[in-house]
Amino acid sequence: MRQRIEWAAVQVFADSEFHQVTLQQIAKAAQCSLQTLYRYYGSKEALLSACLHHGLEQLAERMLDHLAGIDTFRDRLSKVFWVVLDFFDRNPQMGRMMINSVYPGRWGSDTTPGQQRLTELFLSVLGEGQEQGILNGQVATPILLDFFYGVLLRISQMHLLRGRPGRMADQHGVLFDMLWRAITV
Repeated sequence: MRQRIEWAAVQVFADSEFHQVTLQQIAKAAQCSLQTLYRYYGSKEALLSACLHHGLEQLAERMLDHLAGIDTFRDRLSKVFWVVLDFFDRNPQMGRMMINSVYPGRWGSDTTPGQQRLTELFLSVLGEGQEQGILNGQVATPILLDFFYGVLLRISQMHLLRGRPGRMADQHGVLFDMLWRAITV
């Protein structure tokens, strides 16, 4: 039941801004009662949070799986870049939900253990790259992380907003090369 509700909620949140969405719309899309939504989630905010957590947990698990056994910094970062592009190619409604209904102040305020694990792993990879003189060491590691994710998320979001055809992951190579040149020494 939760899976069906969260799938329907992602569709509704993807099509409208958070403040325009009602629980009645979500209940109708999920083919359940309003009482069921309140029983499982308690509020629209909690339901949005559950949808976001579920999507980001899936993304974190895919990244962790794909990073196993990759040794070089460039290859690790390239794989992270590809996994995120591929995730939004495969889950455009999740991307649209994040654009329409997840406000900037919400990012990072409510993370899951998987997201924390992924962030710690990624920060350690970036830190190692800085220590070895491969990545730019003139900025703090969290700033390097923000730069990396900022470029990546902006590319993904604008692809969705502009309704461009094709998969972003197909352009991974040239896009990652541009980012790599920006963050290396």
